[in-house]
Amino acid sequence: MIRRLVVLPPVPALLPRYASLEDPVAELRVSAVAAVQAITRGVEAVSVVGDDPFAPEVARALLDAAGFTGRVEDGAEVLLVMANGTAKRGEKAPGHLDERALDFDDTVDLALRSGDGSRLAALDPQLGAELWASGIEPLVDLGEQLGDGWRVSVPYADAPYGVLWWVVAWLH
Repeated sequence: MIRRLVVLPPVPALLPRYASLEDPVAELRVSAVAAVQAITRGVEAVSVVGDDPFAPEVARALLDAAGFTGRVEDGAEVLLVMANGTAKRGEKAPGHLDERALDFDDTVDLALRSGDGSRLAALDPQLGAELWASGIEPLVDLGEQLGDGWRVSVPYADAPYGVLWWVVAWLH
């Protein structure tokens, strides 16, 4: 049974090998590492879900940066969900502008902030894929299991490079 989860973006810029003298995602990194530290405190194992190819590697990098020394295994009560919003939020976004992107991101944002699994379960993974969002299908699957009554914290929500990134913690 999942007791705690944190939604984090699987953005490669969070990987140590992409670090530079000036961190292009410093605020995101600080929020993500702090959320991972808080959610993994006192646990021996975490699970990671996400459909982006970078998801496992970014999750492991964040766990390492947070000082987590436990195991990553399926079925843990603490979950890292690797997901981000659309990459078609404007002309300079990686996927350029798609008029549907802002509404879709608003829907995902509301679902993440709600603490209600049924809102996550109602997301449209096909539309998410068309808009280059990642982790939407895992969020839908998770929403079908979670129910409501979660306490939610959103220390980060921004789209500095045309892709909406969240750091969101759900605690039961």
